[in-house]
Amino acid sequence: MTASFKDNRKEFDKRIALLEQLGNSYVLIGFQTGEVTYSQVKNNIRKKPGMVMAQIAAANEFGTNHIPARPFMRTSFDENRQRINNIIANEYDKILAGTSTIKRSLDLIGLFGTDLIQQKIRAIYVPPNAPSTIARKKSSKPLIDFGQMIQSVRHKTVIQ
Repeated sequence: MTASFKDNRKEFDKRIALLEQLGNSYVLIGFQTGEVTYSQVKNNIRKKPGMVMAQIAAANEFGTNHIPARPFMRTSFDENRQRINNIIANEYDKILAGTSTIKRSLDLIGLFGTDLIQQKIRAIYVPPNAPSTIARKKSSKPLIDFGQMIQSVRHKTVIQ
């Protein structure tokens, strides 16, 4: 009787390399470096170009001396923690099974997170805008004026 075995070391090494690459890869969701406002006119009011989108988002997320806090990023993730964990686990399994790539899965997670933030921006109505803001914007909808902030929510996949 002869014993035989199959050396699966190559497959094992590929899996280890994949896990290392996955462990060093991530997705950034939110307002990316370099995103700035562009000149736009609405209701005879011109949007000043060159304002940093991340600063505008932070001012609205956390509030300032003149702007009340309207957290849309933190709440997007806090309210959907289980859904986010489920999609991450599902994509992780797909990567390990070889039915998805790290890039494809991270992009899917990024699109999911981007959509959550955009939905939250659209859903916020409190605290309401100040009467002066409503008069200027001709709208009572907080967080959306020219629409540039909501359009600037993006994801960036980093694979190392």
